[in-house]
Amino acid sequence: MFLRSKKFNVKKGFEQLKNYSYQRHILMNYYGFIFTDKVMPALHHNICGILPKRDQEGRAIIYFLPNKFTPDICEADDVLRALQVLAHFVLKFPATQVSGLALISDAKVESLQTVQLVFRYVKSLLPSVQALPARFQSINIMNTNVFARTGFAILRHLIPSKLIGRITFHESNDKALLAHFDASLLPTEFGGTMGPLSKVSEHYFNELKEFIPPFRASSQYFKRKDTIPFPDG
Repeated sequence: MFLRSKKFNVKKGFEQLKNYSYQRHILMNYYGFIFTDKVMPALHHNICGILPKRDQEGRAIIYFLPNKFTPDICEADDVLRALQVLAHFVLKFPATQVSGLALISDAKVESLQTVQLVFRYVKSLLPSVQALPARFQSINIMNTNVFARTGFAILRHLIPSKLIGRITFHESNDKALLAHFDASLLPTEFGGTMGPLSKVSEHYFNELKEFIPPFRASSQYFKRKDTIPFPDG
């Protein structure tokens, strides 16, 4: 997986593996506390998830809609844990390791909680993206406005330079994503013809529920003497 991520450059692959192991250690407050009953609400309410079909380039499509988050659904940290689960889940497929990922997000701000969630993600987890054996080949952000662009400018220094060039901003246009994805790949909310997101998002639910316990248990392999305590198994 790490060799594929670095196009079979052994030295770079090993460096990424070391960096990944370190990130699993320092972010144990996320990885060590991933529980199915805490993570699934973020998926059930479509705050984040995976679309059933890959894009034209074979990339897995993950979506992140922070404006759907409210503290009544789950804690902000559980949304971030859900995003980690999604990224690792799609990476178990060789097709993802080869073709990479595509991310669709929404910059619409409807509450202070949305702003806090985005800033929390950028500050806590985004810098660790480079450690993942995943290639984010495209990032499409919908409903951007002057406030979203200003926020991006402020946070730009926290974003890996390679990712910046792969980000495309879209204004409030329901069909904007169709310039990058076939309509058959997208739910109605994204301008596609696949059907409502509430139904489309259920495709991987059962597999994700099975994936979460062993993924959390794998945190045992990244323990160090100074690792924060977390539940076994």
